[in-house]
Amino acid sequence: MTGRRRTVLVLEPESSGLDLIHAAAQLGLTVQLFDHRALDEMALPARQAVAAGTASYRQVDTRSAKATLDAARELTRQSQLIAVVPGFEYAVPIAASVAAELGLPGIAPDAAAALREKDRMKQTLAKAGMNVAAGIAFRLPEAEDAIDEYLRTAGFPAVIKPIDGSGSLLVRRVDTTKDLHDYLDHCRGGTVDSMGRPIGERLLLETYVAGPEFSVEGYATEDGVTVVAVTQKQLGPEPDFTETGHIVDAPLTSAERNALTSAATSAVKALGLTLGVFHLEARLTAQGPVVLEVAARLAGDRIPVLVSQVHGVDLSDTMIRCHAGMPIEAPPTPGEARTAASQFFTVDTPSTLPQPDLLVRRLTTLDGCIEAVITASPDTPLLPATDWRQRFGRIVVTAADRGQLETVLREAQRLIRDAVEPIA
Repeated sequence: MTGRRRTVLVLEPESSGLDLIHAAAQLGLTVQLFDHRALDEMALPARQAVAAGTASYRQVDTRSAKATLDAARELTRQSQLIAVVPGFEYAVPIAASVAAELGLPGIAPDAAAALREKDRMKQTLAKAGMNVAAGIAFRLPEAEDAIDEYLRTAGFPAVIKPIDGSGSLLVRRVDTTKDLHDYLDHCRGGTVDSMGRPIGERLLLETYVAGPEFSVEGYATEDGVTVVAVTQKQLGPEPDFTETGHIVDAPLTSAERNALTSAATSAVKALGLTLGVFHLEARLTAQGPVVLEVAARLAGDRIPVLVSQVHGVDLSDTMIRCHAGMPIEAPPTPGEARTAASQFFTVDTPSTLPQPDLLVRRLTTLDGCIEAVITASPDTPLLPATDWRQRFGRIVVTAADRGQLETVLREAQRLIRDAVEPIA
């Protein structure tokens, strides 16, 4: 294979998965993108990478394991394919399947499939003795029987969500049978399209877990599980679970941090997540952490940027190295304590943002601002958020300590309030 290009195949790059393109290129690797979307439908960083020659693109039905494998086999005849990496949540099972068929590093396909099915994931964790919310999975036509079965052993408040969703789409707290039936009626009105996949036909009803929510970021190799950071998650008002911000590191006692770290390590091992970066979400209760979900991919919402700012660990680089069989550099020795946050912008009432460019300029002047983005145009109606799709921008901030960080975030919120105008 002398002279053939060492190539990384990234499937469906989106959100933090877009950073894999730059990470692979920085390692001197050729980057190939497969996506079921046309190139002009993909996120701007992917389009820019293809235009600049940093990555190549091919439209492939990445929702089909066979179509993806056939295209990957063709790629192996043109280059030295060394890794198949999921660029988004939905690509995890097919990336694992293709890697296994081609004899490349990856998670076992059965384990990857279970990581995408929330009911199977919870069953595996429960069998391993971990704390998870009790619940029942069902298809929409079987809803009434499933509800009856659930109510015989559990009750309200409860949470209902798609088994195979992502990004808090269709995740809702329900406090009464009326709430539950209203939710089901909404689903019967039509499934939600998420990255070209319908969700809302297969659901999970589970007991509501009270307590603050955190995520744990780390990676797995043949040497074991490494936890890099614990992130404090900020959520919008229930009954929805819109993620509005994240802070690294979370303000925790040593005992709380150790409990979350230990739970993450045990969960990753139990689920067979043997390779690559992981993102675990949990709520901290009086009985300890309750694991909500585990994902075998980079965290979204700019969390990897926060981790890099605070801990010096580039999780995108780590993800590529894991799947390409390259050595993982030891985490740097922590230096001066720092903190970082990503804050997402939402409104409480229908509004507009007349001057988005002016708002961006004002946000970028804030102390420690390293990123400010507005995704709304002046004529875009802004609606209260029920999931990530109604967020209209973000800011990423670093600071020397938590007090300074919160001061800057409060000022950012003031600028947002002043910039939006309620719709009469």
